[in-house]
Amino acid sequence: MTDLSGKKLPTVEQVEEIMKEWGRYSVKEFSDRFQLDKEIIEATIEYLRKLKRTSNKRESSVMACYRNDQLESIVRCAGDKHGFV
Repeated sequence: MTDLSGKKLPTVEQVEEIMKEWGRYSVKEFSDRFQLDKEIIEATIEYLRKLKRTSNKRESSVMACYRNDQLESIVRCAGDKHGFV
């Protein structure tokens, strides 16, 4: 994966928007819309693809939204809010 250190990361809300609207907008459009580097949007999509749907909300981790200001934790938090682990 590309080195993302020092780059502006998306908010949980922006990741939720990407989840809802993926397929309607391109990486470049999301990049322009959120004023984020294209590499950040691509990495976000990559992390989103690793999430798995859970049928039981109890399966979600208590620590899912523990923020350590890394892209993976932001994506995990957004996914947890929508039934993914």
